[in-house]
Amino acid sequence: MKFISRLLRPSHYASLTWHDSQTTPGVRFATKRMSLGERIELSKNVRELVLRYEFLKTGEPADQLEAALADLLVKKLYIEWGVVEIEGLRIDGQPATPALLIEKGPEDLSNEVIEAIRTEIVLSDEERKNF
Repeated sequence: MKFISRLLRPSHYASLTWHDSQTTPGVRFATKRMSLGERIELSKNVRELVLRYEFLKTGEPADQLEAALADLLVKKLYIEWGVVEIEGLRIDGQPATPALLIEKGPEDLSNEVIEAIRTEIVLSDEERKNF
């Protein structure tokens, strides 16, 4: 009689994803991986700003300025929510933090970080099918 025994190996899950910067050599940053609870939290926080942006962007020039501000606030929220750690970067002599990146950091790095976070929060086709 043959027994096929499967050795159960524990699964490991890392709640962070490390990225090597393409725009700023030597810099790497950690972003949160999306969980159900975090998707709910972020969706609540971003919802109003995104709806406001969509409404205002087609309006008068003053409305378009408001829309641009709403878009920038969404980007700020993504960095505040999603960036956990930044390595290899000092800004004005201080170790980089998400707040310092927003306040004084290089905009191209900020945009790269935001794109990494957006990629993480978008549901894949397979994930969408399961909803």
